[in-house]
Amino acid sequence: MIFRQLLREPLLVALPVCRLTGVFYCNRLKQEGAAMKQQFFGQLLLCVVLLSIGSASVASGMPIPDTGQTKCYDNTQEIPCPQPGQDFYGQDAQYGPNLQSYTDLGNGVVRDNVSGLEWQQETAPGTYTWDKAINYCENLTLGGHSDWRLPTIKELSTLVDSSTPSPGPTINTTFFPNTKASYYWSSTTPADYSDIAWVVYFNRGHVYSYGKSYNFYVRAVRGGQFDNSFIDNGDGTVTDARTGLMWQQHTVRQTTTWQQAIAYCENLTLAGYSDWRLPNRNELQTLVDYNRFNPTIDTTYFPNTVSSDYWSSTTFAGSPGSAWVVSFYGG
Repeated sequence: MIFRQLLREPLLVALPVCRLTGVFYCNRLKQEGAAMKQQFFGQLLLCVVLLSIGSASVASGMPIPDTGQTKCYDNTQEIPCPQPGQDFYGQDAQYGPNLQSYTDLGNGVVRDNVSGLEWQQETAPGTYTWDKAINYCENLTLGGHSDWRLPTIKELSTLVDSSTPSPGPTINTTFFPNTKASYYWSSTTPADYSDIAWVVYFNRGHVYSYGKSYNFYVRAVRGGQFDNSFIDNGDGTVTDARTGLMWQQHTVRQTTTWQQAIAYCENLTLAGYSDWRLPNRNELQTLVDYNRFNPTIDTTYFPNTVSSDYWSSTTFAGSPGSAWVVSFYGG
């Protein structure tokens, strides 16, 4: 049986002020490195649906953990969460199919109960260049296991707790108590430049890329990886059998604000479904294909994706006038 929490389309933000690659936030008030939520952007819309992992459409699934966001916002401040039909209904805090959940295994390891990944609880001692970070993880023995590795950027990003304002650390410190509000390496290298790699900045939750010679922090992981398994449903939708998400296939090219993006997805009817919503930042990031560039997505399944920035439903907790976006130019 299929049930859906359709993710409302990811909107793109095509503004020079938001041309950073990675996962970052755009401000509703125009500031350096940010863009006003109330400003009209040349954005792309892409809606998504959540399928039951037990359904015939979903293979051996790896659900995507929620962002941790529990509060609602308008364009400037926190608000009581709106009801269906009211302005700003359909944002991140109102959809939580896979709430963040961890178990401390008591042996220096923490299990993510949603994804099944197991994480090194303590930050590795010291800092490392990227090559040495890879080597540290591959040689780590912890909790009776020796199959540790440096996490991919998608995996590492799921540890970000989007309810925590900067300066973080933007992570659940009950389970990861000594996390630094700083940069942590991932194993992912951009498709267009082999001398840099993606990092998560746990001060704010951003995703950036840096030269591999920099010294950053490390946290190892073990378990299966977040890989996509797309199915073209032939009706304007694409199912990712790995994550259990169904996406609107074609970007809607129109200029929208964040509020309009949320409303668009809430009111969308497509392929017989009417429960679409704007995806949160973790869900939207699953579409990024880091082996591709300009756009960083599989265009076989999403053929008209624009190399620009798409809205998520997640507000930047450190600045209520800001929302997270994902760049499909460089990742």
